Amino acid sequence: MTDENQNDSRNFSVGGNVERSAVVLGDGNTVTYTTNVFSAFEGETFPARPSQQLSQQEYRWRQVLVQNVKHYWIEGVLERSLHNQALIELGLEERSHAVASPISGVEEFATETQRPFPEGTQAADIFDNLGAGRTLLILGEPGAGKTTTLLKLAKTLLTRIGDDFSQPIPVILNLSSWAKKRKPIAEWLVQDLYNTFQVSKALGTDWIKEEQLTLCLDGLDEVAVQYRSACVKALNHFLQTHGRTEVVVCSRIRDYEALSEQLRVRCAIYVQPLTAQQIDQYLAQAGEQLSTLRAVFSRSPEIREFAASPLILSVMSLAYQGYSLEEFPEVGSAQVFRQRLFDNYIERMFLRRGRPHNYTEQQAKHWLVWMAQRMGQASQTVFFIENMQPSWLQTRTQRLWYRIESSLSVGLSVGLSSWLSSWLSSWLSSWLNIELIARPSSWLSGLSGWLDIELSGELSSELSGWLSNGLIVGLITLTLGEITPVETLKWSATTAKRFIGGGVNIGLLGGLVGGLIVGLIDGLKVGLIDGLLGSIVIGITGGIAGGPIGGIASGIAGGIRGPSMGNKTKPNHGIWKSARNAGLFILITGLSFGLMLGLNFGLINGLNFGLINGLNFGLIFGLNFGLILGLIGGGSACIRHFSLRLMLYCMGYAPWNYARFLNYAAERLFLQKVGGGYIFIHRMLLEHFAQMTLDQKHSK
Repeated sequence: MTDENQNDSRNFSVGGNVERSAVVLGDGNTVTYTTNVFSAFEGETFPARPSQQLSQQEYRWRQVLVQNVKHYWIEGVLERSLHNQALIELGLEERSHAVASPISGVEEFATETQRPFPEGTQAADIFDNLGAGRTLLILGEPGAGKTTTLLKLAKTLLTRIGDDFSQPIPVILNLSSWAKKRKPIAEWLVQDLYNTFQVSKALGTDWIKEEQLTLCLDGLDEVAVQYRSACVKALNHFLQTHGRTEVVVCSRIRDYEALSEQLRVRCAIYVQPLTAQQIDQYLAQAGEQLSTLRAVFSRSPEIREFAASPLILSVMSLAYQGYSLEEFPEVGSAQVFRQRLFDNYIERMFLRRGRPHNYTEQQAKHWLVWMAQRMGQASQTVFFIENMQPSWLQTRTQRLWYRIESSLSVGLSVGLSSWLSSWLSSWLSSWLNIELIARPSSWLSGLSGWLDIELSGELSSELSGWLSNGLIVGLITLTLGEITPVETLKWSATTAKRFIGGGVNIGLLGGLVGGLIVGLIDGLKVGLIDGLLGSIVIGITGGIAGGPIGGIASGIAGGIRGPSMGNKTKPNHGIWKSARNAGLFILITGLSFGLMLGLNFGLINGLNFGLINGLNFGLIFGLNFGLILGLIGGGSACIRHFSLRLMLYCMGYAPWNYARFLNYAAERLFLQKVGGGYIFIHRMLLEHFAQMTLDQKHSK
């Protein structure tokens, strides 16, 4: 064998006691390795990163993120899960063949592909011994406890952080949403951090770039099957470009093994099924309430094997608690038994006591079926009321009617609000004994003729003008796609300062141009020379006034920014925050632009109309301008969401008080609350509901 082709095999230790096999190629330039963690457990732990000095603001942001992860996933899901109630220690084994290795197929390095870890080994123990940039794949059968294993690992990592928030923070995200737009993983992470934990996109981008998070990514198998391999490729690219980022991925083993490409992670582990001894011990602890299950298991090895999944064992315990042997259903095939098991579980859970309600069992089941089907269609794991979209409507006709209904609602809201604002301004001017230069309705009254509206009286004339204006705005919303709530809003003095300079320049230029135009128009009446001189004077006056006013207005409006971190703890929290933020936006932009326009117009036309009249005109125009912008933005999201909810309620697909119903479903162990959202207690239950047929006669 020549030196050029010779490979040098070496064993070395990295990051404590992790044993790695390496191949040094003949050119001496490329080193690749795989990791063998099987013999790595001698009580050592992977040392934490050195602590960093954090600013007070950064410390607070990280503290909020840790609290949100604990509240949403550890307290809300792990500690209330059916798996956790079973209190069964799950066995783990190494699956080295599931990891893409640069030296796979080299006979000298062939190792046993699956070996159980010592009893009592936790995922955290395995993760600790993988070295810097540790990455792990968790595999298992449906209901085996993969997500529970992931959440226990995250809980351990959160506990170790303590008060040292400079350490990487574990965040739990679900890969199912990646298939929606199939962006690079780094971009998807930034968006999902915002959607799940309210981390601003700027802050999320920094944390991903600086590798400050431990990514716990559940549900690779929940990615739409046609995009699953592409997701693995995107993950491998991310792992290559973010080498120090710690990553844990979960997947059902059969779905993962069917992929054409494997993840390039350090280690893969398999969550073992429950042993017969573990099942017997669990049933013995339950006592007489599960005596029938013990008898059935002793007679039917098939059902005992089916109960090797912790989830199925927990569901069977709840579904058949207190059953007699005669009441137990016939076994049949595994698929039929599973179907009957979940049907019986659903019936038993509806009998659980909870807060008072007026739902029938048929109604509640119908709404859960529709919800499960739409979540599956949208590749959505966590259900947020505010994230419901027009695409959830099932036919093209329904979606068309929604567009018409929502656009008319937005237009009517803009028209009525603008008319009310105009009327209040006019009443205030009259009360202050100020003579307006023109009624706002006269600017737009021509539009009412286009609609052939015949209304009598001054009030009707103004209303028709503003309704026409609102209709135009409503037509604009026909082009809008998804409903996007504006959930974050704050004013930043630092950001505002950056806008003042630009605002001064824009105000100066706008004042000069506007003044020249007004002067030239007046010049047509009084003569060219006088008009030219007048326009120069008016232009200079407008520029002097417009510069500082434009800077102030731009500083006020430009300083509006979303906070870097927030909390989403209540159902439909995003829509309520969007409504509040729309109101603030209308007020801030309306007053700032109204002040700018009013003072500018008043100074330019002070000789003819006076400063007060100009200010009044500007405030009316500015408030209505801000109103339109606010309604097109966050306000339109609220109106369109309300229109969608109203339509779904009338069609029988959803209850009117959705939050109350979701809490009802959580009390009956169909759902679990995650922050301001809800998840089914397990994907298997979601799939069971999604396979049911919608029964229209029980929709209302």
